[in-house]
Amino acid sequence: MMGGDMGRMMQQMMQSRMAAASVQPFRRIEGQLAYFRAELRITDAQLPPWNAFAEAVRAQSDKLRQATQQAMGGTTGPGAAPQQMERRIALLTAGLEAMRAISATAAPFYAALSEEQRRTADELMADHLRGMRMGMP
Repeated sequence: MMGGDMGRMMQQMMQSRMAAASVQPFRRIEGQLAYFRAELRITDAQLPPWNAFAEAVRAQSDKLRQATQQAMGGTTGPGAAPQQMERRIALLTAGLEAMRAISATAAPFYAALSEEQRRTADELMADHLRGMRMGMP
């Protein structure tokens, strides 16, 4: 019997770690924004579109964090396949909505950048999206 209890305990520990890891990236948003701002060398004239973009990122990040916690909360294992699919659909939908909201502020911000800043922004975004495909925010 002890082996079964140990297995359940290990599974619970693993799920707890996975849940904590799933919200970890959202704690780094301010650092990422500060890095982007420094790399882009945002000027005073570019602050209004930058601030709108940064606020959208913050707001959508918070919504994604909440959606992730909701999807991960209360689960005691992977669950039935249909439940897993529904959780994944909910997270992908939240991600799509977040990307659309951020994109709406990114266009005017991008338009305010110089050519050099745009090249830097293109590289930063490519790196960021590559990280997202690998499971990072």
